[in-house]
Amino acid sequence: MKQLQWDKLPQTQVAKTLWKDDQALKEREILQKLSKDGVWTEMEEDFKAKQLVINLLARVKRAELKSVLDPQTKKRVEILIQRVKKLEPEEIAFKIQQFDQELCTQVFLSELKPVLPTPEQVGKLNVYRNSDAEELAGLHPSDRLMVKLIQIDRLGPRIEGMLYRVSFEETWTLLDDGARKLIEAGNALLAAKSFKELLNLILLIGNYMNSTGIKGGAFGFRISSINKLVDTKSVNNTTLLHFLEKTVSRHFPEMDDFLDELEKPAEAYRVNLLDLRKGLGELRDGLKNIRKELEDHFSDPLQENRYGTQMWSFVAKASRQLEDLVDDVNNAETTFNEAVNYYGEEDKNMSSSEFYGIFKTFVTSYRKCRGDNLTAQEERLAVEKRKQAMEESKARRREADETAEAEGAVLDALLEKLRNGDVVRRRNKRQPADKSSQSADGPASPGNETAVMALDMLTRLQNDGFIVPPSPTVNALSQKRRRRRTERASGRETPTSPLSLEVFGEIENGQETEQEGSESNFLS
Repeated sequence: MKQLQWDKLPQTQVAKTLWKDDQALKEREILQKLSKDGVWTEMEEDFKAKQLVINLLARVKRAELKSVLDPQTKKRVEILIQRVKKLEPEEIAFKIQQFDQELCTQVFLSELKPVLPTPEQVGKLNVYRNSDAEELAGLHPSDRLMVKLIQIDRLGPRIEGMLYRVSFEETWTLLDDGARKLIEAGNALLAAKSFKELLNLILLIGNYMNSTGIKGGAFGFRISSINKLVDTKSVNNTTLLHFLEKTVSRHFPEMDDFLDELEKPAEAYRVNLLDLRKGLGELRDGLKNIRKELEDHFSDPLQENRYGTQMWSFVAKASRQLEDLVDDVNNAETTFNEAVNYYGEEDKNMSSSEFYGIFKTFVTSYRKCRGDNLTAQEERLAVEKRKQAMEESKARRREADETAEAEGAVLDALLEKLRNGDVVRRRNKRQPADKSSQSADGPASPGNETAVMALDMLTRLQNDGFIVPPSPTVNALSQKRRRRRTERASGRETPTSPLSLEVFGEIENGQETEQEGSESNFLS
């Protein structure tokens, strides 16, 4: 329905006016009569607004819509309306007046605040303040929304208060988290046992290096000096921080726990205590302004105004949260000052970001030096491994050359003997058990070892296709054996010389010369 434009009296003022006379019985009689006679139904038909506006808008062309807003403002308001396409401008204005939480989000209010009507625009829109639905239907949607907004009492302070409330929780959480990070970082530094030991080691190293200079004999140093270790270069193009990390890893591995101790201080460099103070001050000032606005214009808790009811409830809750935040920020500042003094920094203008940034830089540099040292160590191990492999390869080649040279000398000697008709004798006749066991247990003569080695070499050469040159002695003996067998078969055996008898006698008794045995193997 259309709204009756009147000015309501606060309940606190009713007692001083004619409205103080409460005639409940007479009011109930009037209500029953109006309902019975259908007055309410008739009124709803005559004064309905939404359907009338919709019907009128359907008949009015968009090109004919009027607007008193400048094109830029009209466009921005139109975009804002399009975010809630299901609502008409009049409905949007009503939800803003009632502080509808679903509509009045931080994004919506942040975009609405810059386009609120200026005094000049209010003067132009006032012409349509009391217009009926038909006349309003001829206005552009942006103008219709603005016409309804200027009818809301104290529109600007309302938007400020609503925007403060919808963003309060997020802002409070960020400030409280920052304060807690500073508190944890300060406490971690004050209790960092391994880091203190590392600083003592740095002090010893520094005094050793500066013993002959004016900077020697120090009893301590400012904590910011730990980031100057990288400025001292070694002859190997590394830094003193590389040397420190290598010393800790080799001789004091338990000190590596300082990296865990500096984790929270290293992360606290993102938080600035001055920004926390500033944010806290803005929250307190904003809440103070809202409280004053409520006391001046929404002091009646029984007044039918959803904005006032919601904001009074919010102020009570936000006040308690701000008290907790004040305690956390104060605690963070106290802990920060203690840490700064404990680590020898006397600069009163040093911010928390600068102080905790010292530890962030040191941790980052230390870990990089650790990676550099590990890479250098792996490279040294790889070089040593390659060097050892080359030495082993050279040793194997040298041993193979010596073995080949020895075998070649033996082979040359054996071939020379074979060409000259010499034989290497090896008795194959069976020896008594006791003598064979004695010869097996006893040391072998050098000649036998040489012969065995030579025969093995000849066997390998034969397998590779080497043909042994014939020996005159072997050929003669073979011819005598064949002739002897032929004469025996024909019964015409001729007398032989004593040497022949001896040779063939040995053959008959199973005894052969060692060279004949080896030659027969080759010939076969």
